[in-house]
Amino acid sequence: MTGAHEAIGAVGSVLRREAKAALARWALHKRRAPQSSHWTSRDEATHRWDGRKRFAEDYTFIAVQAGMALVIRLEWLPGRGSHRLWLAVVREGGTWVLGEHGQRIVREAGTDRWRAAGLELDCVKPLSRWRIRFEGSLRLQGTETAATGRVDLTFVADDDPFSPGVDDDPELVAQRIGEAVWDRKLLQAVRRDHSRGYAQTGTLSGTVAVAQMLVPVRAAAARQHTWGVRDWGAPDHAFQCFVAWNDGRRALVHRADFPFVTLEGGFVREPGRPRQLLRGLGVSAEQRPGRAPAHFDLALELPDRPHPMAVRLGNEGEIGFGVDGRGEFSFALCRLGDDEGWGLWAGQRRTLPRPRRAGS
Repeated sequence: MTGAHEAIGAVGSVLRREAKAALARWALHKRRAPQSSHWTSRDEATHRWDGRKRFAEDYTFIAVQAGMALVIRLEWLPGRGSHRLWLAVVREGGTWVLGEHGQRIVREAGTDRWRAAGLELDCVKPLSRWRIRFEGSLRLQGTETAATGRVDLTFVADDDPFSPGVDDDPELVAQRIGEAVWDRKLLQAVRRDHSRGYAQTGTLSGTVAVAQMLVPVRAAAARQHTWGVRDWGAPDHAFQCFVAWNDGRRALVHRADFPFVTLEGGFVREPGRPRQLLRGLGVSAEQRPGRAPAHFDLALELPDRPHPMAVRLGNEGEIGFGVDGRGEFSFALCRLGDDEGWGLWAGQRRTLPRPRRAGS
């Protein structure tokens, strides 16, 4: 009888997963209809605040080239009447950052949401070309040394916008939700549209100058524009990784671990070919408490490959800081394999203790 009960339980478990997966496909279809690749030039503008707590809108640019990564982020926080800026020049020989740890919050000045504290963004051509300029004080991480930094860069997109969580492989997302611990909160989370946005890959070119250093930039890059509720303590752990091979291939992958579900996805793009959506993502890392992992191994499952693509990233320099008292954020410049390219790892973890459930 025990074997029969186990068999019935196993069948029931499979049926529950299939039901959840079907519901996930329905929810994703509902979310996909108004979004996906239907972004227009109007979406590049800032959006009206709807009054929700922790609403934010960000414009983020990241780039990697040999021995260097750049992170530039301008975030509008209307509920606080302020902007949050992130700026870091991560180099093997030393990292220059804005403020103490790479971020700074400044009071909103005037009505131009694309300019704050020396950072200026300019949308030259929507969904295609952006200009980024900065002039202000930067600090050499780990020292008291400060110097004037100047940035003059142009981002040029090489692909259509991609919406993480919406344009990801639907079977992969349905599978992950099918594995979830299903309850009312999860159903609400799947159906509720907390935030919207998209990412694009491309190139970032121009110059970065700080102290006596002038660095020509011709980097593989990605940018992100998102708006809506942003809670830095929502997932227990999360990461996003941008990888650029020397042969022109690019990958943008993401994973977020919530108490009830793990969501992941992304894509790989090869020169002259459409992007391929991930069918699965394997991750292993040498963890270090309070810091980015020393190295990461990614297994990227793609539709046209019989075996996962193996990606090994070694940490070459990192930055970490707290955000809103709810989470810790870190990013690291990574060397790809044996001089095969470079990557940027961005990790996030919740620092608030979660409330204990009744009876636990």
